[in-house]
This record gives sequence, structure tokens and C-alpha cells, in this order.
Amino acid sequence: MSDLLIQNIGQIASPKPGNTRGKELGDLSIIEDGAVYIRDGVIKSVGTLSEVLDEVEGQPEVVDAGGRAAIPGFVDSHSHLVFGGNRAHEFAMRSAGATYEEIAAQGGGIVSTVEATRAMSKAELEARAFLRLELALEQGITTMEIKSGYGLDLDTERKMLEVINELNDHQPIELVPTFLGAHAVPTGSTKEEYLEEVLNMIPELSDLAEYCDVFCEKGYFTKEESRRVLEKGLKHGLKPKIHTNQFNDIGGVEMALDLEAVSVDHLEVLSDEDVRSISDSDTIATVLPGVSYFLNISYSPARKLIDEGAIVALASDFNPGSSMTMCMQLLMNMACTKMGMSVEEALSCSTQNGALALERKNIGCISEGYQADLLLLETDDFRNVAYFFGQNHVSVVIKKGKIAYKCTHLER
Repeated sequence: MSDLLIQNIGQIASPKPGNTRGKELGDLSIIEDGAVYIRDGVIKSVGTLSEVLDEVEGQPEVVDAGGRAAIPGFVDSHSHLVFGGNRAHEFAMRSAGATYEEIAAQGGGIVSTVEATRAMSKAELEARAFLRLELALEQGITTMEIKSGYGLDLDTERKMLEVINELNDHQPIELVPTFLGAHAVPTGSTKEEYLEEVLNMIPELSDLAEYCDVFCEKGYFTKEESRRVLEKGLKHGLKPKIHTNQFNDIGGVEMALDLEAVSVDHLEVLSDEDVRSISDSDTIATVLPGVSYFLNISYSPARKLIDEGAIVALASDFNPGSSMTMCMQLLMNMACTKMGMSVEEALSCSTQNGALALERKNIGCISEGYQADLLLLETDDFRNVAYFFGQNHVSVVIKKGKIAYKCTHLER
């Protein structure tokens, strides 16, 4: 692995290691006219060019940033990127006034995605996911969690998880697989029958995933049912995550914190008591503004969570039904305009805190000793990422010290 010296960086903006909650969350490290020296995929020195040159050994490859700003690579800690089919027609129907019930009655909703995913071969599913990952890389995502959950049977859940694992070896984004068999109840099965099926899937699939997730919500899985799934996952080495409090509060947060879940995700409907409980824990509160925007529902109380001292992560929830975007830059804008975050907090929540939601403590910062995952932006001020919304500001993506993507149509 060749060494890399990036110089002439107009601005380096990064969370400070350990500043993950409270008032310190927005306290970034800002270096003007900086440089970064990378050796064996790890950041060895960050500072002014003269400071960094003192640490350089040998003849590293030199990259001239041309005055561009640098930020850490985005860490998307909640996505559903592997799926079959397309639901653009459902979005058009909903935009024209159709209700969810009317769309479901015509065979839409999650049922249509499950059917399409089951029908696809593993090669077809992998090819589609590969193209989506290329788009994610261009948007600056360097680490991404991907859930199963559109199979709802053993064979298709296995197929999805195998695709995620195999793609990890064939493209640069670091992928983290999560088993989400308890996503919904498939057509033709009772919930009791399917719950037992999910519990039986866990030992069969545990070697293909790091985490076990469940959709704890009215009409899906109760608090008690969700606990059974997550506890079974724990017995087989799968750490708990949870979709909860998206539409209703049915006790999912309390249960997840009792199990010391790595993250509690969604949280659009959240009591003050749950805000305090999350803030008193080390469980990460993952907020997903793309869903609120897409479905026109309430946003998670990110401002309140941050002020109470919670560790907050910002993620895409990329999926075909409720958040069809992988643009973390746009989500940063939503976090600022709709959730009350500062631009600095939004950057920290989509980099270092996203990494914590995946237990990756060596990524998410441009700092000595961290894995060299960083972005050069087509701007000299990182704040433009959230300010100039709807624009992809990524010029160069560096993953593990190697240039993984370089924009060819934006020349300075």
C-alpha cells in the first residue's frame, strides 16, 4: 500500500476524537491551509504542510487538493440498500392523493419489494446493489450498514446477507451486515408463525451478520416479541439494534436500553422520559430525516437529544418505500433546517457518531491514528455541504488511504 501526502488543502474540518455528545459535539477541529500524511492506510499526521512534512518518510504519492476543503468520509449507519424492484409508481400514486391503504390494496408497499427481491437471483440482486454503491461512493459514503429484511424467508434473507458480504470484497465502501428478518410479516403467514420462523433463522444466519434488528411498532412486532428476537440474536453473537418509535411509542426504547442496544433508530415519536433515558446511556440515537421528509411525518427531536447529552447519529435509511436517497449531504441540510442541528453537529453526527453506531472507533475523524477515510470537496468551506443543498460537493473520495473515486466532470 503506497503512502499518500495530500497538500494544499484549503480547510480540514473534522470532529475531535471523543467529542460525541452535548455541547462538545459541534466543537470541530478546523485547520486552514493544511495537509494530511497517510501511511499504510492510516493517518499519520495532520496539520500545516511544514508540520506534516516533518513526519513524512520516503517518497509518498503527492495529491494537490487545489485549495479544496477536506472532511471525513460519511458513515451511513442505517440503510436497506439491497432490494429488488422499484416503487416510483407508488410515490406517484401517493403524490396524486392515494393513501397507503389504497396502495397496499393494489399490491404495493413492502409486499411488492419482498416479491421482487425473492424473484431475483443472487447475481441480479448483487449487480443492482453494486450500481447503488457506486452512487453512494460518489456521494462520499465510505462506510455503510446494510440490512436484510426484504426476504422474510430463510432463503431470501440468506441471499441478501450473502450479497452484502460478497460486495464487501468487490468495491471500496466498507459494508456492515445486519439481519432484519423481523421487518414485517409476510403474506400468507400469521405473526405467531413468522415470529417462530425468524427465531429459527437466527442461528442459521448469524455468521453472515454483525447485528440483529427488529421493527418494533404497532402492526409489526410488539415490545415483547422484539425482545425475544433481540435476545435470541444476542445468544448467537448478534448485537441488538432496533427500529422503534417511528409512528407510535410502544415501549421499544425502554426495552432496547435494557438490552444495551448499540443503537435505537427512527425516534420520530419520543417522550421526554425516553429522551432522558437515551441520554443517560451509551446507546446511539440514530435519526433519519429522509424518512420524515419523504413521508411528511414528524422529525426526531435531535435538538432535544443533543441538549440532553445523547450520542446522536445521522443516517439515510435508504430504502424503496420511505427514504429513496443516499445523499448524506442533503440529510445534513435537513438536520440543520428541520431538526435544529448546527452544521458542525450535523457533520459530527454523519461521520464520527455514525461510526460509533457501528462500533467502528477508528473511523469518522481526520486525526492521527484513524483509518484514512476522507473526502476532498468541490468547495473551500465545509459548511457549503449543508448550505448549498441538492448539490454533490464531493470531488475525491479516499478510502483506507487509496483514491477510490475522483470526479472527472468538475474541474477547478
